[in-house]
Amino acid sequence: MAKSARTKTKVATADSASLRKKKADMQAEFGKSKNTKNVYKGYYDRGVRILQDVVKERKAREKKNPGCLTDGIDNNLLAKAFTGPPNKHSVYAVEMYLTQKCVVEDLGKSTADGIHGAMADYWDKLPGGQYNGPYSYDEDTGKVHGNPARAPEVLDFLKCVKNKARVKGAAATRHHAEATTIEDMRLLMQWSESECSHKKLESLKFANSQDLLLQIKHGLMRAFLSSGFVLWTRNFETCQIQERDLSNGTGPAPYYLPYLGVFLDNRKGWQKKQGYDGPLESNHYQIYEQEDTPEIDMFTHLRRWRILYRHLLGRDFEPDDYLFPFVSSNGTIHAKKPMTHETAQDLLNEFTLGAKIDKTFTTHCLRRGGAQYRFMFAPIGKRWSLSIIRWWGGWAVGEQVDTLMRYLLDSLQSYETGHGDALYPFRTEPDKSFMGEHKALQPPSTAEFRLFGAQILTKLDSIRASVSSDMARITVATSSCVNHIPAQFHGQHTHSHHASPEVSRPQPTVTQPSSFTSSVSDENSDPNSVVPVSGAIIPGVGRDSQSWKRAIDQWFKGDPDHGLQVALKDWPASWYSGKMRLVTGTLYSNRKLLAEEYERLGCNDEEFMQNYPEYPKITLLLNAIRQSKGLVRKGNSA
Repeated sequence: MAKSARTKTKVATADSASLRKKKADMQAEFGKSKNTKNVYKGYYDRGVRILQDVVKERKAREKKNPGCLTDGIDNNLLAKAFTGPPNKHSVYAVEMYLTQKCVVEDLGKSTADGIHGAMADYWDKLPGGQYNGPYSYDEDTGKVHGNPARAPEVLDFLKCVKNKARVKGAAATRHHAEATTIEDMRLLMQWSESECSHKKLESLKFANSQDLLLQIKHGLMRAFLSSGFVLWTRNFETCQIQERDLSNGTGPAPYYLPYLGVFLDNRKGWQKKQGYDGPLESNHYQIYEQEDTPEIDMFTHLRRWRILYRHLLGRDFEPDDYLFPFVSSNGTIHAKKPMTHETAQDLLNEFTLGAKIDKTFTTHCLRRGGAQYRFMFAPIGKRWSLSIIRWWGGWAVGEQVDTLMRYLLDSLQSYETGHGDALYPFRTEPDKSFMGEHKALQPPSTAEFRLFGAQILTKLDSIRASVSSDMARITVATSSCVNHIPAQFHGQHTHSHHASPEVSRPQPTVTQPSSFTSSVSDENSDPNSVVPVSGAIIPGVGRDSQSWKRAIDQWFKGDPDHGLQVALKDWPASWYSGKMRLVTGTLYSNRKLLAEEYERLGCNDEEFMQNYPEYPKITLLLNAIRQSKGLVRKGNSA
């Protein structure tokens, strides 16, 4: 009886299809994290775009000067080097991708590793697994074996990048991995507010599209910067936050302070390692207002941004809307598409330059700066323990100790053992107590009182000089205006004690566009000069063989998953006519042309494709329909 009880129940062998599905499910759940997959996809997509640029440039050079290319590379084959199975030029394409990012753009080892990992993963996962081994190419048969990302040429290039990083040494590491300090945040926010005030953001009024883009840029970046500094997120993680990750709540009695709840589901390596037994709610954050440090007051900056964001959308937020969305050059917000890491980096560079900060900030700058601030540089009494630091940053106990050391303790050691401030008259002596707290708790000395008084007097002198200068300018402007009053009015104005001369005011200046915007020219011909109507968004449909079908669906059904809430056939005329024709007119007309022809053929897919074999290429399809209708061929794309 006992033996029978111990006998295991025999499980029937599953069929091959079920086994394949279960294997795929296992890999999806316990393989690479969702965030790693997103990062790899980003690297792959950027590689495809760079390859397209290389091929385009080569073809243009060949067209201008036939026979000038003597490297034996087939441009048409090169264009397919990153699509599907690898070909003889795939290794060359990977080398060009790495050269562009690591040599031309001077990015470092982490970028090279990311590119290598993404491309290796792409070919490893092709059906059949025939390209996941060591690379080789058979010149006789023209067949590729193994993974091009593991070719000797690529691996040698990676070694060069690593050697370059080592040669630059610690100084280069610091240059490429600066932590954003609280002082940096203050300068960034002050510059942003000088360019676009809080009052302007809250007005929800826009003089033109350039003004609209200015407000979007500064409202979004203030929220982005403060969020990264407070949540300690890497820039690409901040880009992934969606509306479903946010909530409103109130703190405990007796104050019931309001807070913004944030759920970080996309944090890199977030406690997904097997065996982690921490609390499941540990990636839920309560963000309260921080009035004493407005430069990092995420609660307030996010509130301002979300008010502007909702106003521009013209609707309430939906769960899959991104907190920091993609914004087109004319100010149209694509809520279902996140801002790219590259755009975030470009904006960070622009803000750093505008604030005159001589540093290079990259992906981890806000995460490192926020962690260091809470551990070492916050006011006494508001610094966090190592236990809080570990929890807030997502470091599980016993895991990633090296990372935590690099973020905090290495910087602390450098601060305590550095003596570059030896000439400063009031040194903090950090080597004698934690962050020199013994000095901060002592009463001020006579020398400190004298210096403080001198600084106050200097500031008062500066204010006095500024007021005197302003008064002088007003006097000159007043006299100038009186002198320019026409002669027939001189007596009238001179004898009326109610009248006052009109002071000539300078015309408002137009802020120059940044990499986030496009320059604005003639409002009658430039779509970037039009302030888009809220909700008037026509998403792209891609360039594959089903693009035409998606375009027709947009006409009849809309595309809510990508921001098109109202079917194009139901759009009011104001969304695609008048000035808006410069923004949506072409795409609207293209969708309408496809839909009408589809209806004429009885809404039958097979008949439509038989009549128009150009359907896999939507641009050719549109031209074919225009030709069939006797319309002038314009070659507009979808």
